[in-house]
Amino acid sequence: MKTNKTKISASNNGNPYIKIIQMSLMLGLGVIAIINPVSAEQSQIKPVAKSADGKGKLPTFAQADINGDHLVTKSELQNFPYMLQTFDKVDAGNDGKLEQHEYQNLKMETKREGEVK
Repeated sequence: MKTNKTKISASNNGNPYIKIIQMSLMLGLGVIAIINPVSAEQSQIKPVAKSADGKGKLPTFAQADINGDHLVTKSELQNFPYMLQTFDKVDAGNDGKLEQHEYQNLKMETKREGEVK
């Protein structure tokens, strides 16, 4: 009894699923090429300089995070002494580092205490 064995070719040009996979990969690479420059621009955020009166606009989390470790420390806020006054109040972990949600609390608390309008 003879059995028919089908050889699978390396190219599989006749298989429609291969074409779908190839198109998906090309689309994915295209999306990555579009998104990648955007994230590169965001990583080049410059820290805010000290304002003349010491009570200027509050820096964003990305601007305050000078070393880019996704945490804000007291040393990174040395140009903003009015923010340091409430730092310990919002440092939930008492570790001297603020995560982004704690930093948002710092900004709100600083504004509430009347240091920045």
